[in-house]
Amino acid sequence: ETTSSRFINGMEDIPIFKEMQYVEDSLVLFDKVDGRYVSSEINGRYEKSEITEFYNKILPNLGWENSGFLTFKRGNEILEIGLSESEDIITVIFSIYPLK
Repeated sequence: ETTSSRFINGMEDIPIFKEMQYVEDSLVLFDKVDGRYVSSEINGRYEKSEITEFYNKILPNLGWENSGFLTFKRGNEILEIGLSESEDIITVIFSIYPLK
């Protein structure tokens, strides 16, 4: 399985960074009248800076326009990326929700 074919659960076109793993049962998905709300997590042992750099570089190529620190906009959706660190494991939380 090549890394290029691995995507965030629930977010078909956003790639998983390197060998990071999907966090079991972290996918939350709501379809509302105003759009979809999706949240999904991956984790692994990497530097925050390389994860940040990767998504800052790749997301604009997928049509996500940078609109703040680890915040992106595409069409009528916002994508936010959160990072949390525990021991030496970084968890990356992806959230997509409609533009208000």
